[in-house]
Amino acid sequence: MTSEDEFRALIDAKNDRQIAIELIALEAGRGIFDIDALRDDPEGAVTGIDEIAVEYDMSPRDGCSVFGYYRHVAAGQSMILIHPSLTSERDRFTILHELGHHVQRQHRAWANVRYSLPTEVGARLEERVADAFAAEVLIPASTVSADSTWMSARTLAEVYAKVRASRAAVAMRAIEISPEGEQATVVVADYRGMVTFARASGDGVFAPARGQVQPGIAKMIENALAHGGSASGMLDGGLVAASGWAQQDLEVEVALDDSWAYAFAVVRSAQRFGRKPVWGRVDEVECVNEACGAVFAIDETVTSCPTCDAPKCPECARCACERKAGPVCTTCFLEFTPAEQANPTLHECI
Repeated sequence: MTSEDEFRALIDAKNDRQIAIELIALEAGRGIFDIDALRDDPEGAVTGIDEIAVEYDMSPRDGCSVFGYYRHVAAGQSMILIHPSLTSERDRFTILHELGHHVQRQHRAWANVRYSLPTEVGARLEERVADAFAAEVLIPASTVSADSTWMSARTLAEVYAKVRASRAAVAMRAIEISPEGEQATVVVADYRGMVTFARASGDGVFAPARGQVQPGIAKMIENALAHGGSASGMLDGGLVAASGWAQQDLEVEVALDDSWAYAFAVVRSAQRFGRKPVWGRVDEVECVNEACGAVFAIDETVTSCPTCDAPKCPECARCACERKAGPVCTTCFLEFTPAEQANPTLHECI
């Protein structure tokens, strides 16, 4: 049984995933929830449990962006309330996330440590652990055999086909489980090469912006479409940043998911021996303003922003300066792109 001191050590190490693993083991020992059943059907596994129930609010408040919440009842049945989303993957993750809040109250050693923290610090930690709990239940490390690697596009496509979790959740899982020192970036993109999720492991390869088309990845996706669903090689043109510079000398592996509408990409430096990233200016750049979408050549007619040094779009004058934040997802805390604001089904969340 994990002690309070062991939990404090995990907090100090910022190891939310291991905290979740310990709580899952404790919960399995408590014998109230069947962890395997939770993975297959979270709502069904909770149904009939006296200490907690799941209800759906089919008419949430106007503008409500919260997918669900947990209501603790000390001497009765606690409640998970869900505002149904447009995807079953989202609802499954939400139920498990809220159940993660419930589980954290059931084990004294953890509860004592969590509630000994300052209010805001404890609340943020609880949210992270609830996310880690949901991810660990949905996509356990054992999903991938011991002789395989998570940091492979083909592996990620296979995992996505096995589990009922979002593409972003699968990609994020690869980053969480990647070995220490791994220098790679995992990208989820649609068939056009438009990034819907990207996260880096280490600082060797940068993570491109969501909503931006990556021409090199788009070309590799075309190659994968023509060759059975996967392709690999040098990344033509590199990974393009909003500034108009691109990280060069990169290798990419791409694998289409089972819909063939999206792809997983794992990008690594072609130089494996600690050399610094190689950057170069690109001849053309796509406007960072998704509502504009102009593609323009970088020449003497294009001015640069004195603040961020990025080229200003000649159509809308947008540069790479940080703009006022728009609506964000309350679960993964990523900002919604303009397209996602117009059509929430496009949002891929962990």
